[in-house]
Parts: sequence; C-alpha cells; structure tokens
Amino acid sequence: MVKILFISWRRIQSLIWGVVLAALSLAGIWGWSYYQAIKEEQSIKALSWVVANHIVAVDPGHGGIDDGAMGPGGTPEQKVNLDISKYLATYLSQGGARVFLTRQDANVYEGKSGDDLVERVKLSKRVGADLFISIHCNAFDNRESGCQVFYSPGSTEGKKLAEAIQASVKNKLKNTDRIAMGIDAYVLRTQDIPAVIVEVGFISNPKEEKLLADPLYQRQMAFAIYSGIIDYLTANT
Repeated sequence: MVKILFISWRRIQSLIWGVVLAALSLAGIWGWSYYQAIKEEQSIKALSWVVANHIVAVDPGHGGIDDGAMGPGGTPEQKVNLDISKYLATYLSQGGARVFLTRQDANVYEGKSGDDLVERVKLSKRVGADLFISIHCNAFDNRESGCQVFYSPGSTEGKKLAEAIQASVKNKLKNTDRIAMGIDAYVLRTQDIPAVIVEVGFISNPKEEKLLADPLYQRQMAFAIYSGIIDYLTANT
C-alpha cells in the first residue's frame, strides 16, 4: 500500500511539473509575441513622421442615402466603416497628418450635388488631399472572408498604396490571403491622387462579422491600414 501511494505521488508530481512547464512555455510564447508586437508598433511609430503634414481624406463608406450591407447577426456595415475610419483618423492625426472624414456620423457631410459619391470626391479635392482612403465591408456569402484592397487600374501610385496596405493587413492580422486588385470605381477613377478602397472583411461571414463588430479588432485593422500607409510613404520618401 505504501509503495502504491509513493508511485501515485510521483505521478502527481510529474503531472504538476508538466502543467507548470506547459504554463511557463505558453507564458514565454505569449510574452515573446507581446514583445515582438510592442517592438513592431514602436518601430512603426518611429516612422510615423512620414505622414506629418500630409492631408488625408478618410472616407467611411455608405451612410447617408446608402446604409450598405447588414451582417447576419445584425451588424450594420455603415457603423463598422465609421468606427474603423475614426480609429484610422486618430492614428494619422497622431502622426501629424491633417485628416478629413467624409462623414462624422450616419450622414455624409452636406453637399449640393445630391450625389453621395460625388460629394465624397469633392471633399477630397477641396481640402487638397494627398491620399484618399475609403473604408468598406465586403458582402457575398458566408463562406468568403478576408480583407482586400482595391485601386484604379490607371493609377500606378494607387496600386502601390493598395499593395502596401494589403501586405500590412496580411502580415499583422494574418487572416487574409487576398491580393490588391484594380477595379473601376467612381471614387477611385475620378481622382488624381493615390486612392484606395479597403474592404476590411466580409460582414456576410458570421465569424468575420463578430470580428468587425469588435472595437479591439477595429483598432487592429485601423493600425494595420495606418502601417501600410506609412510603408507606402516611406518607400516614396
């Protein structure tokens, strides 16, 4: 009986040490990942001077006359677009950029044309924007997912900006294998500056909808977009 108890205790000790070592290993991995994330964020902030004095038009897609898509869980696209745009505007402003949002709430700023898209482009031109970043959510079916950035096929700089943002989102959030693509969109082809549409994810996908509605994920997405902008400007400095 004593021998059995002794063996059992050794097994218990072994299990305890196994749990402790596993916990330490996980803590080490988490600590290293956290350190790497902080280090990367600091390096990005160190380069944020490149956005200083740039004028950036940030366009939260939809709102106004077009509410956009609605997720299966009831998340409205127009709100997600606005939330991410505001986080992006904050990062850009902290870097020294002058930022203009095409809308601050559910409505596009007051214009005279009555055409929502025309007014967005007019604002960009009126403020003398150097960059135009339009934030949208994609919607197709519940199987599609991932962020994708679009540019006007006729814009070389727009393509470079789109590819920089696409690469940044892919590297930082690691949840998309999509590539930047050229499309014919009014807010892109009517501008002479680098302009992109960032489809931050598929709101039609229940799993991605939950992420897009999460303020933490929204900030992470905004920071990834901001980092891509910095990468683009750094390469062109």
